[in-house]
Amino acid sequence: MLNVDNAAEYLIERGLMSVDSILSGDLIISSAARRNRNLRIKRKDDPSYLIKQPDDPASGARQTLRAEAQFYSFCFEDAEAEPVREFLPALRYFDPERSLVVFDFLDGAVPLWQYSGSREEASRLVGHALGTFHRTFRGTQNRKLGWLQRQTPWVMRVHKPSPELLASLSPANVETLRILQTQEQISTHLDALRRKWRVETVIHNDVKSDNILVRGSGPGAQGPGPSSVALVDWELVQLGDPAWDVAGLLQDFVLLWVTSMTVTPGATTDMLAASARLPLADLQRAIRAFWKGYRAAAGQTPAEEAQLITRAVAYSAARLIQSAYEMGAVTPALAPASVLLLQVSANLLRDPEAGQVQLYGLIQGYVPA
Repeated sequence: MLNVDNAAEYLIERGLMSVDSILSGDLIISSAARRNRNLRIKRKDDPSYLIKQPDDPASGARQTLRAEAQFYSFCFEDAEAEPVREFLPALRYFDPERSLVVFDFLDGAVPLWQYSGSREEASRLVGHALGTFHRTFRGTQNRKLGWLQRQTPWVMRVHKPSPELLASLSPANVETLRILQTQEQISTHLDALRRKWRVETVIHNDVKSDNILVRGSGPGAQGPGPSSVALVDWELVQLGDPAWDVAGLLQDFVLLWVTSMTVTPGATTDMLAASARLPLADLQRAIRAFWKGYRAAAGQTPAEEAQLITRAVAYSAARLIQSAYEMGAVTPALAPASVLLLQVSANLLRDPEAGQVQLYGLIQGYVPA
C-alpha cells in the first residue's frame, strides 16, 4: 500500500512525475483519508494529484474504486460523454492490480459546505452539473453502460434488516431500527418508495456537499463567486433514478441546517429553528437556485420535472434516515440530531407536498404518487 514515504517513487516509476519534483523541494505528500487510504500529492509548478486506494485489500472498496476508474475512463474516452468532462477531475492512472486510482487534485477547490462565496450561485452551478450528467447518460444504460449496477438503495430496506446487518449494529443503530419498525407508517412509506424507483440514467448515488468541490473566481478558494464545480467520488456510480441524486442535495441542506442547531432537552421546534446558525430561509434560496440550474440542464418537460421533484422530496426522507443511521454507526446512543433527522423524515413521508414547499421552499408543481 502506498504511503507518504513511497508514493513519490511509485509516481516516478510510472512517469507521472520526475525526480526534479523532489529535488526542487516543492513536493508535499500528505494523507487525505476518507473512506480509503487517500494521499494528496501537492506540487507548486506542476499538476497535483489525489491517489485513492482501498483501506483494506479484502474490502468492497476494491470493487467500488474499479467501478469509479472504469466510469471515468468512459467519460474521457467516449464522445457522447464529452458534456460532463468539465465537471470531473482528470483520471491520470489506474492500477488494476492494486485497485489504485490517480486523479488530478483540484487546487483551490473546497467542499460546497465550506465555500464562503455566493452559496446560491454555487448551488445553481451544482444543479447545472448534475442535470448535465443525467441528460447526457439518459438512454445509454443498455448500449454502453450495462456493466453498472442498478440496485435500489439499501436504506429503503433498512427496516427489514438481514441477519448480516443485525450482527453489526451499534446500540444507536438498534434504537434507530426500533423507531423505524415501531412507527408503522415509516415502514409502509419505505416499501412504497421502492416501488417508485426508476432506472433512467447514470446516477452518482452519493451526492452531498463533501463530494461537490467549488472553485472561487477570485484569488484562492474563497473568491467573490464560484467559477466552477466538480462532482467527485463516483465510487458508488450506478444506473438508477435521477431523483435520488436530487434528493441527496436536498437532504444534505437539511443536514447542514439541523447540525447547525443547538439541541437542548425540551426545546420546541420553533426554539430549535431559531438556534440554527444557518437559517432555513438562506438554505431554501440555495435549494431553489440548485433546482433552477438542474431544470435548465436536464432537458425534461415540465411534467417530467414535476414528477422528478415529487420523487426527490420523498426520497430525501429516506436519505435523512440513512444519515441518521450512519451517524449512529459508531455511537453508543442515538444523538439528539439523529432523532431530529428521523422526525423530519417522518414528517416528509407523511406529507411530502407540504415538505416540498415548507421545508425546501420549492413551489414546483406536485404530482401525487
